[in-house]
Amino acid sequence: MDEEILVVPNDELKNFLKGETGFVLIEEEKVKDFIKTKGFFKKRGDVEEDEKYRQVIPYVVFMEKDKILLLKRTEKQAERRLRGKYSLGVGGHVRKGDGKDPWDAFLKGLEREFNEEIDATLESLEYLGLINDLSTPVSRVHVGLLYLARGRFLGVREEDMFQWKLLKKDEIKKFEGVMEGWSKIALKALKYYHLLS
Repeated sequence: MDEEILVVPNDELKNFLKGETGFVLIEEEKVKDFIKTKGFFKKRGDVEEDEKYRQVIPYVVFMEKDKILLLKRTEKQAERRLRGKYSLGVGGHVRKGDGKDPWDAFLKGLEREFNEEIDATLESLEYLGLINDLSTPVSRVHVGLLYLARGRFLGVREEDMFQWKLLKKDEIKKFEGVMEGWSKIALKALKYYHLLS
């Protein structure tokens, strides 16, 4: 918990998002400028439960043709509050060692986290928007940048951390009730972009 991770001040984020919550449609360039100017690194142990800060997390949904990757977090997950939950996204903390400035670190952290969790041939990566969920103690100390990755799925790298299924779009809806909060928000984003009906 002593690694230094990327955070932004919660008050600054509230102002930036003008109070919007859930899936927030905001240009990537504006997010980049915000993280470059307001982002900095703090020890993870100091911010895990401190609502003055929001930990910046890349959250990547993966699609192979018309199928979406659904993951179930196992009991081996470090974040105990997410164990057993279904997730549409992969991602994690951005570390100080990921890059020379906050945005550069974010991009490198996104790539590192994705590659640590998913084995895939990547064809494209598209920014969709922000996830700002204030409904739980976990989500109130994190903010997500939502991306859609497309390519060929080869497997999960952390087999002890995740069970997985590649599901057709109409099958995903059956799992909505057991998904973690961010995944429910990601579903709304996919519907917004007409990637799900």
